[in-house]
Amino acid sequence: LSGINYLVCAAFFTIVSSNPPFLAFAPHRMGRTGSKKDTLRNVEQVGEFTVSAVTEEIAEQVNRCAASLPYGDSEFEHSGLTPEAAERVKAPLVAESPVGLECRLEEIRTYGEEGGAGSLVVGRVLVMHIDPSLRDPADGRVLPERLRAVGRMGGSLWCRTLDTFELERPS
Repeated sequence: LSGINYLVCAAFFTIVSSNPPFLAFAPHRMGRTGSKKDTLRNVEQVGEFTVSAVTEEIAEQVNRCAASLPYGDSEFEHSGLTPEAAERVKAPLVAESPVGLECRLEEIRTYGEEGGAGSLVVGRVLVMHIDPSLRDPADGRVLPERLRAVGRMGGSLWCRTLDTFELERPS
């Protein structure tokens, strides 16, 4: 299947568990027709998917993936992004993304059938690909100022994740 991967925006995926590692995203049905989007159809059929971080550098290309293409048309070709073979799942990674997660489907919950209704897709993270240049040499954490992640907030509005601040966690 072409377009098996889901080019995720930060607003639509989250970590569910760190140990063991699980994540979730919520694809919605098409607003006018209520039909399932390709991502959900592919995950249901294949049982595997990848999630790639969206960065400022590739945001415009990722945005092109939101176009309503006929089922089976390649979002990679349409966007100019490059598919890269994953290690453990059939779905390709996005070569231009510095973070890619290979996942096996755990469950899907569906909340309605009409336009705009959503599903919750939960997957177990099997492999994490993280560009080493993103990591803090002291503790190995990903540095937001190096990742430069972005997320779609709705409609044409996007956000950057560079405006961070610290608060000490209470003991």
